[in-house]
Amino acid sequence: MNKQRHIIFFLFLLVLVQGLFGQPRSKSRNISFDCVVCHVTWHENAQAENSLIPKLDAPIQIEGIPSHIPAKKACASCHDGTVMDSREVFRSNNHALGMDMTKIKIRDLPLDKNKKIYCGTCHTPHSLKPIVPGGLAPFIRKEVKNSDLCISCHADQAEKHFNHPIHIPVNADHKMPAGTFFGANNTIECMTCHPIHGEQSTIGVTGSDRSELCSSCHESYFNIELTDHDLATSFKSTSGALGPSFGEQDACATCHTSHGGNGKFMWAVELTPEDGENSYCLGCHNEEGLAQAKAYPHAGHVVNGKKVPASVPALNITAGEEIRCLSCHDPHQWEFSKRHAVTEANEEGTEYTSFLRLPDDAEGQLCTSCHPAKAQITASDHSVVREGFQQHFRNTDAFRGQCSACHETHGDFGYKTNTAEVGEDVTRELCEFCHSEAHYPTTVGGLDHPMGGDLKAASDVLHGFDGTITCITCHDPHLWGSAENTSRVADLDGNDRNSFLRIKNWPEPNLCIECHSEQKDVIGTDHDLGDANHSACSFCHSSHNARAEHGLLRSWEASMGNSYNEHFCFSCHQEGKSAENKLPEAWDHPHDYGTVAKNVRGTGDWIDFPVFSETQPEKVFGFIDCFTCHDPHKWSFEDNLVEESGDNNEGSYLTSFLRNPSHKTLCIDCHGPATLWKFNYYHDPVKRKRY
Repeated sequence: MNKQRHIIFFLFLLVLVQGLFGQPRSKSRNISFDCVVCHVTWHENAQAENSLIPKLDAPIQIEGIPSHIPAKKACASCHDGTVMDSREVFRSNNHALGMDMTKIKIRDLPLDKNKKIYCGTCHTPHSLKPIVPGGLAPFIRKEVKNSDLCISCHADQAEKHFNHPIHIPVNADHKMPAGTFFGANNTIECMTCHPIHGEQSTIGVTGSDRSELCSSCHESYFNIELTDHDLATSFKSTSGALGPSFGEQDACATCHTSHGGNGKFMWAVELTPEDGENSYCLGCHNEEGLAQAKAYPHAGHVVNGKKVPASVPALNITAGEEIRCLSCHDPHQWEFSKRHAVTEANEEGTEYTSFLRLPDDAEGQLCTSCHPAKAQITASDHSVVREGFQQHFRNTDAFRGQCSACHETHGDFGYKTNTAEVGEDVTRELCEFCHSEAHYPTTVGGLDHPMGGDLKAASDVLHGFDGTITCITCHDPHLWGSAENTSRVADLDGNDRNSFLRIKNWPEPNLCIECHSEQKDVIGTDHDLGDANHSACSFCHSSHNARAEHGLLRSWEASMGNSYNEHFCFSCHQEGKSAENKLPEAWDHPHDYGTVAKNVRGTGDWIDFPVFSETQPEKVFGFIDCFTCHDPHKWSFEDNLVEESGDNNEGSYLTSFLRNPSHKTLCIDCHGPATLWKFNYYHDPVKRKRY
């Protein structure tokens, strides 16, 4: 019985509900109470003349019948501000009704019959409700989480990467106001900066000053303030392409434009294809630009086309990336450590500032990040902390950075020079800039190894300037070699083991032999006088500041002799010296009569017979001295007659460093049949005394 009562009661309720809430058909439509709340004219009992709903010239028709709803008056009949859900946002300067849309390409959104925006352009009451109750933007035609709704109208601003990027994660430490809209996974969307409704078109922007907005996410970039790159300060009264005066812009807007900029950095000026990304800098740093005072030719350090072979984490450079201005410079940061504060605009840069990502200090941090092999210079005698360098700096206005002391990144040649011209050996001038001051122990410029001649090295280890000999042919200014003194400030004394030599010259004179291979036979002979600091070559020869120009002979003590060769030979071949057991008793060939050189005489079967003056070899007319008969580098003119090292062989007429056998000399040309008699008795001390 109770079960029957329950069934009857349920059927009664079902009939009652159907009678009260059934959807009456009107004009071929199924109309619910939800619909007729707005579409009152659709109700079968509606009396339009008595309705409080305003009569509208509706721009939309549904099934051929005007729909009175998608118009401002219809929406405002409820959203009139009397209840919380009315939203203050409808008093909006953004997306105002009736806006001219001819300059915007709208895709898949309706306009009114006048082709202007209206509420129904973005909203429709038939859309799905927000996923989260009370969520943002109900009744929106398209999803807002990925900026689809905004891009439907602002497609041109999103198709190219010339605008602020969207769909990227925002920094966790951002300073955007509470309630700022972010997309899925906390990404930046159009509505993050631009509210759809409201008085402000962009959050945190007053007038043309975007500092508050930009600094909310890019606070570190505001180190640019008061520097030369803060054009709003440094060019406050200068008109530019961005407006009547840079002073009306903020520090960001003078260079960047959020929409419609050029290149991925939203650049405010044109970029040139030939300069690539360096256009960002060269747009101002040219002879006609705002930074014409800092217009660099950049012939020193290559920036276009040159790719980095390996990654440089310190500069955030990846392998294969082309070198750019931004590789070394951070345009937003005057000084990397923030310890050298900027006090006013237009300060002259130093090795610590100049928008460098790392300083060119005494350790050369910036340059050695890419050139680690050159870092050894900081422990060499070319370190800027050495006494000699400090003394030099006191006499100049040059930077004291380790690398910039010699190199000029933006210069014509890559080296610091004031007098060199294109085509000249700028490396030599750079070396002599320091190595020419009288008080330096390393001063050169006296009797030095000749330069400018053709380089004839046996390998490609040595190189020069346009194929000619120069300072860096023998020296690598970054590599000192074996250092005996570990001091970081005291000047180092060089020898054959170091001295920035490209090839080690001790114990074997490998550097000298690289070009002078014919003289290598001296090794192992009695003339191999190398010691702890000198090789076989440098014991007698000095590449710099030699005593004699020809042969670059080292200084000699007071000794007998008439020519520079004889003076040098008798430095050893005299009593109390290393060759005192080889004292020649007959050596002074009379200078009363000179001798014509063999190449001029054109007669005779002699092999080699050079003649000399008191200071140099002579090609036409000269005198006979020690080197005329003797070649100090070769024990014998016969290659198979060599002196084994340490044996100290006694010489013969075939050896004894003689250039030729006795019968093949110029002697017979002068002395005729008496040559043998004169030669024999001149050189034999017993016979010479007898006759």
